[in-house]
Amino acid sequence: MHKPILGRITRAATLRQLQVFEALARLNSFTRVAEEMHLTQPTISMQVKKLVEAVGLPLTEQVGKEVYLTDAGHELAAVCREVLTAFEHLEERINDLKGLEGGRVRIAVISTAQYFLPQVIQSFLEQYPNIAIVLEVVNREHLLERLANNQDDIYILGQPSDSIPVMSERLAINPLVFIAKRDFDLPDGRLLSIDDLAGVPFLMRESGSGIRAQIEQVFRHMGYEPNVRMVLGSNEAIRMGVLSGLGISVVSMHTVREELKRRELRILPIHGFPVERYWYLVWPKGKALSLSAARFVETLRFQAMALDATIRPLLARVRREQQQVAKED
Repeated sequence: MHKPILGRITRAATLRQLQVFEALARLNSFTRVAEEMHLTQPTISMQVKKLVEAVGLPLTEQVGKEVYLTDAGHELAAVCREVLTAFEHLEERINDLKGLEGGRVRIAVISTAQYFLPQVIQSFLEQYPNIAIVLEVVNREHLLERLANNQDDIYILGQPSDSIPVMSERLAINPLVFIAKRDFDLPDGRLLSIDDLAGVPFLMRESGSGIRAQIEQVFRHMGYEPNVRMVLGSNEAIRMGVLSGLGISVVSMHTVREELKRRELRILPIHGFPVERYWYLVWPKGKALSLSAARFVETLRFQAMALDATIRPLLARVRREQQQVAKED
């Protein structure tokens, strides 16, 4: 029986070197890699140097303090992620054969999803306390970057991208509503048209935000140009700005449920709103979910059904109230 012939890179590269280079590709800094891996910077540099010798081409180039990958570096980084993911899956399968519940699940979500993910994680960890959860909360632009680089196991966002091949499924409804401070000066007692908001200060999310992209799409369809007073970088900042009376905004109903209950905010009866949007669960097409990730997805689907059952009655009530206002108008 002939032994397989190993190439130069396969013979020379070690798993530790692949771990170091994967971290460097992700963090773009020798210093940050050393901090994450609890190694010295000279050790990191030496590991990368040995990989360069094995490959026979430069893998990185440094501009100031930032490290950038060469074409060969990008190719190697993709292989590093595949190899390390395969080893993680192997470890989980071995643990499963031993009757253990080890493993790790990496999740990246848009910012609105952080309002229900903690409940899902808590429920999951009650069943599988030894599985580690790594949660990244980012805007849509950064989430799509992570998805394209296959950095996580699963992703939750408002709308899957057509440019990245993915498996996707609808999770739960995520209605968008116009909100204002309870005593904000606006025409009251009737169903408002979008034209009634002309000149009213509007608080907008930053570029790259999924909710901003959705809002701008709806506004274009309505022919509405908001009077943007401020651009803010998080749902929390938008919520606080509206509570402070700085203006009105459009947000996910999930993000302001408590303020609505306490009557600190109100949903404006705007024709065409609420807008029904959804959260989607996605992962790269062809990706095999690990055992831990598959278990988490099962919990996520169950919790999403419960969330849907909670928010839909609130949405129905808002619609009934708007219909009543329209009748009295």
